[in-house]
Amino acid sequence: MLDLKVENGTLVIPGKGYLRAGVGIKDGKIVSIGLESGLPPAKRTIDAQGQYVLPGVVEPHVHFGIFTDFADECRTESRAALAGGVTTIGAFQSQAHDDSKPESWSKVLDDMIKVVEDNISTDLMLHLAINTPTKLAEIPEYARRFGVTSFKFHMWAIHGLTTWAVTEAHMLEAFRKIADLGPPAIACVHAEEPSMVDVAMERMKETMPQGGTLADWADTHPPEAEEMAIATASLLAEMAGCRLYIVHVTSKEGVRRLRQIKERNKNVYGEALSTHLSVSKYAEIGFLAKMNPPFRDQADIEALWEGVRDDTIDTFATDQVAHSKASKKADEGLWGSKPGYAASGTHLAVLLHEGYHKRGIPLTKIVEKAAQAPAQIHGIYPQKGTIAIGSDADLVLVDLDKEVTVNHANLHSFSDFSLYDGQTLKGWPTMTIKGGVVAVENNEIKVEPGSGRYLRRALRSG
Repeated sequence: MLDLKVENGTLVIPGKGYLRAGVGIKDGKIVSIGLESGLPPAKRTIDAQGQYVLPGVVEPHVHFGIFTDFADECRTESRAALAGGVTTIGAFQSQAHDDSKPESWSKVLDDMIKVVEDNISTDLMLHLAINTPTKLAEIPEYARRFGVTSFKFHMWAIHGLTTWAVTEAHMLEAFRKIADLGPPAIACVHAEEPSMVDVAMERMKETMPQGGTLADWADTHPPEAEEMAIATASLLAEMAGCRLYIVHVTSKEGVRRLRQIKERNKNVYGEALSTHLSVSKYAEIGFLAKMNPPFRDQADIEALWEGVRDDTIDTFATDQVAHSKASKKADEGLWGSKPGYAASGTHLAVLLHEGYHKRGIPLTKIVEKAAQAPAQIHGIYPQKGTIAIGSDADLVLVDLDKEVTVNHANLHSFSDFSLYDGQTLKGWPTMTIKGGVVAVENNEIKVEPGSGRYLRRALRSG
């Protein structure tokens, strides 16, 4: 007997298309796909009539523990993500779970992984910042001992966050070590040329030491800095023979440069945030939307969506750094407010509203970039990111016609604001199935913290 089966829905299978079929689940895995009449009986049957059944969203880019406790964020923010249809998270770590800056990850990762497994409700993979010589030397150990195969490099040191910028020489040496590991090992780069950003910031401080707007913040991060850094990181990756993942592309200049690079290098991938695809630098909520890199104007938003259409953009993410209003300090303006927001709970709904409904992006393409591509790029496919026999039974049922006016109080995050408060979004998850268990139903979370697991990724042999 099956543990669970989902009937009468339309499956959206990345790379294949739509399929009117049922899904049978046992022991946390998908064990059968076919006509409902041919599925075995189940302990529980879900009627998905009129809904689409998607693979659970793989959200490859969040941050836990920067401004608040790491364990607390694993607990609250994974539940917010789960309610939004996200079943797997990729967490970028620049510091340890106790807010220290370790010279090496090897002494803190066992403890960090235990904290994850005690508190997480989604599944979670780690991406580690490689910002010291010791960490660079230990890249092979992180991959083989801890199953971490993705490594982060900040080309610009983010003011207000606990991180370090790295040099091109450091990146090239690290990229060579990553290349030596082979797939799925990959370098992930925050691409902003540091001197351009620093000069723009100093000029803004001279002309506007007080006051300012969110649009002024955008001017402190010139799009040319993003374009230049994308080109530099791509050249270094090409020299090293290393796979490269450009996080949060934001500008039309960045999209254009990435498009040119990808024409000759198929091992370079680009990420766009659902927030950058929907929020402009003129957002009425002002510095509650302060972010690194910043929100830009409508032309940049449309350039990103064009990059989605032509596959210059490979994946969707949020780059979540959750805040309360108290920690955000929006009232301290251009220089005192902190970067970041909570967004995992609205991630899928924003993509459906802005992409599918407003711009006619095919649902299949949205699902490929929200689930399949991040799973493939980061080495967890086909365990994650698809609907297939043998894959983890992570599914999200979506009502494309459901409209919800966003209220942060209903999003399960500790954050007391949302970038989308008061906005009506069309297309929402109605149920999230995680590991074959109904985890969220009609926005009610049914599982306990610690029901998720840490994902160890394996290097491919040969």
